[in-house]
Amino acid sequence: MKTLILKNIVKNSSSNEQGMILFDFLQNAYLSKDSLILYVDSDLSMSSSFLNSSIGQFLDKYGLNSFKQTVKFKGSKNQFSRLLDYINKYSSLYPV
Repeated sequence: MKTLILKNIVKNSSSNEQGMILFDFLQNAYLSKDSLILYVDSDLSMSSSFLNSSIGQFLDKYGLNSFKQTVKFKGSKNQFSRLLDYINKYSSLYPV
């Protein structure tokens, strides 16, 4: 299992362009049948654009079960809650 530190791979977490960088890492891990620990610093704010073009795109393309098999989160309780809330809302709006 590899650890991916979000702030080391993106310049910011507020744009679609930067979200696509994260998506590429997630997709490569999935296609290689690897799993990742995604470490998100507590001071990093993630916009909905960033989340839609990274995690949302992964969910659209590969589904929730594949996401759960590929990605684990590490970070503050606040960041975990934010990501969990995003995934739950996304999954309820768009069947994945």
